[in-house]
Formats: sequence, structure tokens, C-alpha cells
Amino acid sequence: MILVDKKIKERHTEIFSDNCYDEKYVNAVSYDLHVSGIVENDGIVKSYVLRPGEIVFIKTVEKIHMPKDLLGRIGEKNSRMRQGLCVAGPHYYPGHETYLYLRVQNISASSIKIKEKDAIAQIFFEELCEIPEETYDQQTDASFNNEEEYLGLAKYKDEYEERMENLKDASQNLDEKINHIYANILTLMGIFVSVFSLIMVNFTNINQKIIDRKYIATVNLSLGIVISLFLGLIVLLVNHKEINKKAFILYIVGIVLLAVLLAFVI
Repeated sequence: MILVDKKIKERHTEIFSDNCYDEKYVNAVSYDLHVSGIVENDGIVKSYVLRPGEIVFIKTVEKIHMPKDLLGRIGEKNSRMRQGLCVAGPHYYPGHETYLYLRVQNISASSIKIKEKDAIAQIFFEELCEIPEETYDQQTDASFNNEEEYLGLAKYKDEYEERMENLKDASQNLDEKINHIYANILTLMGIFVSVFSLIMVNFTNINQKIIDRKYIATVNLSLGIVISLFLGLIVLLVNHKEINKKAFILYIVGIVLLAVLLAFVI
């Protein structure tokens, strides 16, 4: 059962602490939450211009200490939603005492300024059928109780950063595999074009009855050097991370041999 306005008023001393309650912010079934400051570089600023797509965390003026028979749910305000702000927050469990830190994202195409004392969201209070055996303040692993200053990921930092690092490594591996595929495709295309070019050059020479072996050898060697350089450039630009040093040395030796043969023929 969700508390209505008169019940919120009756129980406000149980729910809110530090004189942050004001009856005028009580709605039919909720209470308006207001900006105390915006988290920026681990500090708090009084105003902030939120760019399109940008996400920030805000600290509320209100500090709660949830009674053992209530659950707090964060809801968006219609006016803020229409403005283009998406506001999200966790559920606040029985026994949870803290300032509220809400995630605010600008999903509009324009910049939006948020500042101290702005109404940003609302909180609903849901009455439980009975009191839990262990409330939030009694949990030994409760990371976000009494959060006076923004704690970020708190004890979850190492765990989540490891997961993010794993995702980053997986993304890099995928990029490398894609580059490897592109390199193989381009190399195969290069080989096909090279073979086709060699065949066409020789076929043209035969049709034109050019049977000068020196000339044919010169053309083929020159084309072979150009093609080899082209294929090497493809591999170097697209798949440079996987180049084998021995293979690269053999490639350079091959180019040099072709150049020597060309010089000898000429």
C-alpha cells in the first residue's frame, strides 16, 4: 500500500531527517525531491549545464531514514520528463538512512541547466506487509548507508572495473579479428588482381607478337615488384600488429631479389 498525502504528513518525522521536510512538497501520493548539488569530479557544484546525452549524479536536499515498515521508490516528475530529463534512482529499503543520489540524463537535443533547489524527482512510500528480519542498516555489506558524500561504486569498484576491463579486452580482440579478416580479404583481392595483371600483360605481348624475352622479363619483374610492394603495404596498414618478424624479413629479401634480377635483366 502506497502512503497518501495525509499519511506522509503524519509520518514525516519518521521518514525525513535534519529538518529537510517541507509540507508544501507533499503530493497526493509522493514527496518532491530537490537538488542540493551536482556531483562533478568527486566534488559538488551548485549548478550544471547538462549537454545532450550527458549523465550526472545529483545529491538531494532531502535526507531520509526509512522506517522499518516502508520502502521508498523514486519516480520521475512529468515536467522534468517533458523537458528531456531522465531521472533514475534505487529503491530505498527499510532502515536505509542517507541523502539521495540520483542519476540524471539529458535525453533531449538541447542543453538543460539544473541547479540547487530545483525539483528533480519524487519519492513514493510503500508500506510493507510486515517488518523484514534484517533491515538495511543491519546488513554488514550495506555499502550506501549514511552516504553523506558521493561514494561512487563504493566496495563494488574493483569488481565492476574488472568486468569493464574484460569487456574492453574482448572489444579489442574483436577489432583485431575484424582487421585480420579485412587484411586477408584485401590480400586475396590483391593476389587475384596481380595474377590477372600478369596474365593480361603476357597475353597482350603474345598477341602483339612481342617475343623479346628481355622485354617480357623486364615487364614481369617490374610488375612483380610493384605488386609485392602493394600487398606488403596492405598488410602493414591493416594488420600491422600480427606481422611476423621472420616473414617480414623474408618479404624484404624477396623484394630485394626481384630488384636485383630486374637490374641484371636491364
